[in-house]
Amino acid sequence: MEVALERLYGHRLPLPQVVAALLFARERPPALLLVPEERLRRYRDLGALGVPVYVNPGLEAWEERALFVFSYEEALAPFPEDPSAWRLVLEVGRSYPRGELLDRLLRMGYARDEDYRVLGGVLEFPEVRLEFYGEELERLLVAGEARRRHVLLPKPGKAEGFTSRKILHFPGPVYLDTPALAPRELWPLLAGRPWVALGGGVELPLLDLGVRPLPPYRGSLKALEKDLARWLGEGRRVSLFVAHERTLDYLKRRLAPFQPRVLERFPGPKGQLSLFRGAFEGGGEWGEEVLLTEALIFATGAVRARVRVGEGLADPGALAPGDFLIHPEHGVGQYLGLETREVLGVRRDYLVLRYKGEGKLYLPVEQLPLLKRHPGTTDDPPELSSLGKGEWQRLKEKARKDVEELAARLLVLQAKRKATPGRAFAPLPDWDPLIEKGFPHPLTPDQKQALEEVLRDLEAPFPMDRLISGDVGFGKTEIALRAAHRVVGHGAQVAFLVPTTLLAEQHGKTFRERFAGLPVRIGVLSRFTPEKEEEAILKGLREGTVDIVIGTHRLLQPDVRFKDLGLLIVDEEHRFGVAQKERIRELKAEVDTLYLSATPIPRTLYSALVGLKDLSSIKTPPPGRKPIRTFLAPFDPLLVREAILQELERGGRVFYVHDRVASIEARRRYLENLVPEARIGVVHGKMPEGLVEETMLLFAEGAYDVLLATTIIESGLDVGEANTILIERADRLGLATLYQLRGRVGRREQEAYAYLFHPPRLTEAAERRLSAIADLSDLGSGHLLAEKDMEIRGVGNLLGPEQHGHIRALSLEVYTELLEEAIRKLKGEVKEVKGERRHVTLDLALSARLPAEYVPSLEGRSRYYSRLAEAKTLAEISRIARELKERYGPLPEEAENFLALARLRLVAERKGAVSLTEDLTHLQVIFPRWPLDYDARGLKGLPFRVELTQYPPGFRLEKKGLRPREYPEALMQVLYLFADR
Repeated sequence: MEVALERLYGHRLPLPQVVAALLFARERPPALLLVPEERLRRYRDLGALGVPVYVNPGLEAWEERALFVFSYEEALAPFPEDPSAWRLVLEVGRSYPRGELLDRLLRMGYARDEDYRVLGGVLEFPEVRLEFYGEELERLLVAGEARRRHVLLPKPGKAEGFTSRKILHFPGPVYLDTPALAPRELWPLLAGRPWVALGGGVELPLLDLGVRPLPPYRGSLKALEKDLARWLGEGRRVSLFVAHERTLDYLKRRLAPFQPRVLERFPGPKGQLSLFRGAFEGGGEWGEEVLLTEALIFATGAVRARVRVGEGLADPGALAPGDFLIHPEHGVGQYLGLETREVLGVRRDYLVLRYKGEGKLYLPVEQLPLLKRHPGTTDDPPELSSLGKGEWQRLKEKARKDVEELAARLLVLQAKRKATPGRAFAPLPDWDPLIEKGFPHPLTPDQKQALEEVLRDLEAPFPMDRLISGDVGFGKTEIALRAAHRVVGHGAQVAFLVPTTLLAEQHGKTFRERFAGLPVRIGVLSRFTPEKEEEAILKGLREGTVDIVIGTHRLLQPDVRFKDLGLLIVDEEHRFGVAQKERIRELKAEVDTLYLSATPIPRTLYSALVGLKDLSSIKTPPPGRKPIRTFLAPFDPLLVREAILQELERGGRVFYVHDRVASIEARRRYLENLVPEARIGVVHGKMPEGLVEETMLLFAEGAYDVLLATTIIESGLDVGEANTILIERADRLGLATLYQLRGRVGRREQEAYAYLFHPPRLTEAAERRLSAIADLSDLGSGHLLAEKDMEIRGVGNLLGPEQHGHIRALSLEVYTELLEEAIRKLKGEVKEVKGERRHVTLDLALSARLPAEYVPSLEGRSRYYSRLAEAKTLAEISRIARELKERYGPLPEEAENFLALARLRLVAERKGAVSLTEDLTHLQVIFPRWPLDYDARGLKGLPFRVELTQYPPGFRLEKKGLRPREYPEALMQVLYLFADR
């Protein structure tokens, strides 16, 4: 349908998305379409409508006459007031005077010899090569390919210094998709421009274009076929836009009676069904046009999900207003932000912490290393401490008494274990290497260290009690296998206890393959084990002819007896019940015990953290592994369909977790309607065992595209081609279960995806759990996840006393420190200072901060202050300084001073200084004790006067002739002449 586009301006058009895309495609360039981030993909490709679009363009597209699609965020992104000064258009044949060109490159952030090289008449960047004849550009190569024209943009990071907004520099009418979600800052920027609202939420007059929206078909192709027959019978033009190739093939076959034609460009002929490639959604009748989309056919009309992507732990130290922080003297306060204050002519930035009542504490940012983070959230805040009432110290004292009693009891238990005589499994030089040959990869450094620790424990004369913590697929089984090999080499037996039948079968297969050719007999006890074989295994265990047995809780039955059990391996202890754990304790009383866990239960990890159980941690992923991209969203059928089809189109397979056996068949029928292109297999715990195993094998071999399962797949299923998992009602599952389920994918080099679906409303604990799993998407974060679990649900009871109250008041970190301190005290150990961060009091009259004029955003300044506080080496500080210069330009004096003080603090920490202060005439550095070890001749050669002092131990440096900004450098020169402590 033709429509005069000028009629639309200043009106509200509630249209299906596919019609909105068609209207925008007919607009005369230049024109802009602004959309929420999650709807950007719907407009990314308008090729089927006959027009190209620029999506989220930058300086390279400035001055182009084109159709531009921006997310709302990108439309408001920083942009230079004068774009021409920040882009360099390179064209063969044009003249570029050398001096002007190099100056321009410097302003754009490119440093000579660092970012590009000048080789006579050639300028060489990593991707771009410019060849000049005199001042004329004779040849231009981009990524090795000759070009006539190329636009060079500022070095990445420069954009944060821009003061304008992108939308102001791209002319033309503006179309707003879902204007109700447009940010407030956008509206003033639209003043004086023609604009159209594609949806509600704004006060503009409604314009009816005669479009009749179509309701979703909910997967009912029979209803679609009925409508198609009617429309085509009326001679109307029917256009169906399909997002996935697999769906295109399927619909071509399914709708064959209507003789569909696959066309590249809209429109098709009248009275004909035409199929186009396009990821649009919605559908409608508009005069003789009928516009349909794949999303309309398979959608159920549910509310569209707002997807949240886990960002990983890129910068866990960055502070955000609202965080709860613990000061060693004043206790728990809430961080409100940064404030610049001038005291005695010196300008500094201060952290503002709010305490109970009206109490506020202004803390210089240099003291950031003193603070610890409290895990409380604004939804579940800890109680704020009162300033100046000693309340925090009283809380710590109360917890300290509880901790001392607890430590005494824990040490008695540990002492009993150490005193229990055990067997020492010494190295076997001829036997040990036999197992190493079968491992196809080199051990990662963490694996190597864990193996050394386990073998050292086996060689000790008392029972081993060690936990190996490592992510799914990081190689814990290999350590267990080699430990079993050592024990079997001494003629003893090994029991490997696993939580599920499938895991028992998988480990059984692995162990048989690795021990092939060695005189080792392996048995598997599970519900898949035939009765006769089970009897033979039980007899072999009693008589000592079975060396290694792998099994589920069947191993814990009274009829399972060993002739000489030497090693018990327990995989995922948290999956066993209380009674089963008691039986494990009985079994392990006098034997070496090895626990394996990807997400140790809080109590287990807690014991390891404070040194009561030995801990080996494998945090290094195998080479080539990528983090799993994790998405949180309310359940959305369209998102389910797209996630499944995207995985199938790249040749993969999909896990779909449904949490109820009773409704799993109904869910299968629902998925068959939603994704008819996929072959779906079903497994759950109430199916016959043989059928479970057969379905799993068929899925692994590729007979099914989607495995619809309960949490039965949590452990033990390794299908390398399965790289997408969708989990329904993720809010009902615990952290450990979620983490294990997510670990079913991403076990190869292919990028993997996990979708966690939840209801629109969540309990606060569920929200924290799901946020934790999404944030901890980095490889090796299982350990961090278990710590997060401790913060969310406490640590349980260790031997009876309730500690959760103390932990909630003090935080896990402070409580753990107290417990460690009590254990060391009872053991008579001296607290080791090595590796521990000393605190230096640094009080010099020097204006030192990152000015707001330099780093405009509060978040940016907080992030850099956090990173500088956490920096452990001078090289780290230099990297941060270089990043600041690249991002914001040359450092102002106050920022230079702050970085100088950060370097000074590191040097002072290394030298063991306690404080650096000044009086009217001198700078004073104090050390904890006398005598001092220093280079006397070097001190005399310095260009300023240094006087050693015995009381207090340290030195005084005369300020005469020094400017305040020179103080840090002068003090460092002196400190370098003192020995490290």
